[in-house]
Amino acid sequence: MKKANSKLSPKAQKAWGQLNRKTRKEIQKDNPFRWQRNKKIRELRAKGVTVEVLKEITGLNPASIYRIVKNILQVTEYQKQEITNLIETFEALLHTLNRLLADTARRRDEGKH
Repeated sequence: MKKANSKLSPKAQKAWGQLNRKTRKEIQKDNPFRWQRNKKIRELRAKGVTVEVLKEITGLNPASIYRIVKNILQVTEYQKQEITNLIETFEALLHTLNRLLADTARRRDEGKH
């Protein structure tokens, strides 16, 4: 595992110093659990850590880091379909609720006459 030393830029030293021991170990190039490493790298990038700093503290080359973080905000086709299904279900629920409210109001008004 890397240690914060003079080989790291000041920004990388600062970032490294803010990470706990577990995270430092997880983000390393030699972590055999790639999904875990990549998840942590994406989290750090989303928090504003630059690719250059990530390169220094992980031991990965910039191309690898860009490949890992490029899909942070992209949604898979499956996720898009799930979102579409949820929206359609929500719209049907709203329609049903509006109909029930209208029926309730109509019955209330009929009872006043």
